[in-house]
Amino acid sequence: MYAINHAATALLIKKNKPELPLWPLLISVQVVEILWVVFNYLGIEHYSVTAGKLHLDFLPYSHSIFSGLLVAVLSYEIIAQGFKNRKLAIAFAIGVISHIAIDLIFHEHDIRLSPFAEHPAWGLGIIKFPLANFILELLYGIGCWWYFGGNKKLLAVIIIFNLANLPSMFASGDVLKPLNLYPFILPTFILIQMLLTWYFVWRYARQKPLRREVAASL
Repeated sequence: MYAINHAATALLIKKNKPELPLWPLLISVQVVEILWVVFNYLGIEHYSVTAGKLHLDFLPYSHSIFSGLLVAVLSYEIIAQGFKNRKLAIAFAIGVISHIAIDLIFHEHDIRLSPFAEHPAWGLGIIKFPLANFILELLYGIGCWWYFGGNKKLLAVIIIFNLANLPSMFASGDVLKPLNLYPFILPTFILIQMLLTWYFVWRYARQKPLRREVAASL
């Protein structure tokens, strides 16, 4: 799943815990991706381009089920004990786990049980079908917006970022050659996506929800 829809997941958590600040929730749903970016820069994890297709084929330290649960537990302990905020600790841990749970649906068979064993590995592989991937991600993002009760600007952000992902979803062949030559391109692209989606979702999620706008106009 692309950055905008992981960010939209934070809206689900925020809706159920409105007293919690949104920024930590946005970070929570992308902690796993932050680790992936760092590990790719360090050469610990990597992706490949084979037969004109992009494969995120080695990400066991950031995206395994064991790693996700470990990061969730550590996050909980740090926030609950260090910041004395159990509600935020639980919400943050849920955000961390949500990333792995969603990626199990969209990824290829590259989500391992743990970093220490190549098998078993899971993933429904929706990413291999770009049109289906786009439709499902867009519907998910809009669904998160609807459940949150967001305003029109927030909806526009979700739709625009999903549309902006189309070239990446359908990219294949020679277009992907630079990724093999310059491995830093993809993690940098993902990092920029995360930062942009954090900012715009945070900015417009704070404004008056659409349902209130409609009610006020009646």
